[in-house]
Amino acid sequence: MAGYLRGQDWPGQTEIYDARLSGTLSKDAQGSLRFGDGVFEMTERIAAAEADVIAISNMFSWQIEQAFDMAKLAKSVCPDATVILGGPHASSFPQETLAMEGVDYVFMGEGEERLHQFLLKHENGEEIEIQGVIGKEADLDLLRPSKKAPIDFIQPLDKLPIPAYDMVDVDRYFHLQATGFSPRAREWGKRSVTLLTSRGCPHQCIFCSIQATMGYAWRYHSPEYLAAHITYLSDNHDIDCIHFEDDNFTHDAKRFDEVLDVLLEREKRIPWDTPNGIRGDTWTLDRVKRTKESGCQYLVVAIESAVQRVVDEVVKKRLDLKKVTDLMRYCRECDLRLNAFYVIGLPGETVEEIEFTVRYAMDRYDQLDVYPTISIAIPLPGTEFFDMTVENHLYEGELKYQANQVVTKEFNPATIKRIYEEGMRRKLWIFVKKTLTSPREFRYNVRLIVQYKSMAKSVLQNGLRGAWSRLRHFMGLERRLAIRSD
Repeated sequence: MAGYLRGQDWPGQTEIYDARLSGTLSKDAQGSLRFGDGVFEMTERIAAAEADVIAISNMFSWQIEQAFDMAKLAKSVCPDATVILGGPHASSFPQETLAMEGVDYVFMGEGEERLHQFLLKHENGEEIEIQGVIGKEADLDLLRPSKKAPIDFIQPLDKLPIPAYDMVDVDRYFHLQATGFSPRAREWGKRSVTLLTSRGCPHQCIFCSIQATMGYAWRYHSPEYLAAHITYLSDNHDIDCIHFEDDNFTHDAKRFDEVLDVLLEREKRIPWDTPNGIRGDTWTLDRVKRTKESGCQYLVVAIESAVQRVVDEVVKKRLDLKKVTDLMRYCRECDLRLNAFYVIGLPGETVEEIEFTVRYAMDRYDQLDVYPTISIAIPLPGTEFFDMTVENHLYEGELKYQANQVVTKEFNPATIKRIYEEGMRRKLWIFVKKTLTSPREFRYNVRLIVQYKSMAKSVLQNGLRGAWSRLRHFMGLERRLAIRSD
């Protein structure tokens, strides 16, 4: 947004404040761990800016309370400033967000063009009438009647400039990476960056909220734009790894081939990965070979469920699981690491189907080296899953933006927790077995353990604790059976 403003006919000044960059760890009044600046530091920074407009980004609903706190803090420090809040939660609940203390306007969807239009009108004292900018009840009338597409999105994406990296302390981010504060797990780079080469998703997965901010239409940067972006980062910041975070990086196979061309044409290859996940149905053996050759360190495929019925009818994802199996074999043949995402605990699943998905995930890990990440479903605002959960009251107590809250006729949180923990224990033992029996996995896993010592310690302790609990239960059962037989 700052880069876009700088390229427009707008005379104001912009500052970017990322309260995480101090890298400090502390606990708040409730005992929760806080990463980044405390209230005192944030107050000083906001006051020093003397801003007329303060725009706050919130990327995840489970962090929305911090965003609301920031809005209140900003308004208390600069009472005459106009405070804006944007992101998926605000886009899904504009009226509720607008009602929060300190919030003057809510921005729905993408912010680049809306912020520019808003600032021009704000500077000139004009009435704010912009689709997707909500400051009063009447502004909702500017939205489209479609619930799924109430606002417009940027076309084409190439009209956006390369982000204003010079307006933030890039080296500070790299320093935090190098000292353990990695933005992504399995972070091998010391100067890694995140790139979005496309926006939007035409698919209908019921648990995903990306459409609230990025829309349903899939839009993408040209190969020329991507090449210029990567060259800028390489020449100016000496990057050594790229995380492609697109929600649909491989949606269009032809366009993905063009991305590979850009990466392959570079004289010096830059390692890259896809930690946000890719589709599993657009792959050939040759495409996997070129992906590995271009510098890819690993892919993550979003499978969701191992049951085709659940994929089709519950998740509502157009994905042929047989093609996902092909991708697994291609990656194994090319020695390209593959991870997989699964989601369990969605309304409509049976306990047997959930257990099958967990077994499938662990079997693929054991047999094909497909490392599994199993997530318990979270009803996020802006999703069909959230609406379904609220309308049918599929929860107990207060609904929060956390995992494992759903209650159906088939399962409850205790059931999901049991299945999940059993899967995690098997995952740990497979990890140990591979580490001890495969030189390839030994080198890779030891490197992981060394880099993430605290996480490895926690996983091992939980795994041993679970194994001991099962052993005690088994021994107790044996004793009871022995007494009964006597």
